[in-house]
Amino acid sequence: MSSTSPALRTLAFGDLARTVWGAAWIPGGDGSAVAMIGGDAVAPVVSSLRPSVVADSDDWRLDGDGVALIASPAGEIVDVVADDDVVGFDQLCRVTGRFDQSGAEHTVDCLGLRTSRSGSFDLAKLASVRAVSTWFEPDEGFALMAFRGRKAKHHDSDVVTATVLGPDPSPPVDDPRLSTTYDAGGWPVRAGLELWLAAGESEEEQFPRRAVGHAAGARTETATGDLDLRAEPFRWHSRGREGAGMYLLARRR
Repeated sequence: MSSTSPALRTLAFGDLARTVWGAAWIPGGDGSAVAMIGGDAVAPVVSSLRPSVVADSDDWRLDGDGVALIASPAGEIVDVVADDDVVGFDQLCRVTGRFDQSGAEHTVDCLGLRTSRSGSFDLAKLASVRAVSTWFEPDEGFALMAFRGRKAKHHDSDVVTATVLGPDPSPPVDDPRLSTTYDAGGWPVRAGLELWLAAGESEEEQFPRRAVGHAAGARTETATGDLDLRAEPFRWHSRGREGAGMYLLARRR
């Protein structure tokens, strides 16, 4: 694979009440993004957006017809490095802005998670990408991204990166694991994260960080190029806490 492949960025956001939720797929190189946004009382919309970085800040901006979103840092950047030379970062963020649906303007103001990956993968040679994220108010979350090559037969061949995000630094994730149950239509309905941290001195670091999630009852899909994109809000549970999140699945047709 090419070592100069452009970065892939994703953005996911939403709240437990599903007042609003959304996901954006931002492949590098062509200056475009695809966003899927909705809510319990709002039919989903799919929009092509222009991504940019706000001058003199670390904010991401996404603009398009009837959509204006800004993702501002809400936590420290956590770097990721995989054995296959995949690098990048994950970061909790606060997403604000608005989107139009059926002539009405809807406000966005909720926690989310943004990711960036680049390195030895080539999007044109992948069979699928899974970007799974969860966030727990006010400042904790998990992120996992899995890349599967076209010739791979099963998930054992996936290149997987993951991070634990929180107010205190966490050791790197040495062994990230994702399990997913799909319905008959291929939509994720349940998922489990098991993130084994690099060995540390504390007893807590000898055990994996786990989260279990289920589909929250809302979903939407679209296509970009020869990829089918599916965004499905999830409700997650970990250590007695409940959090919101997103399961973003990209599959080659």
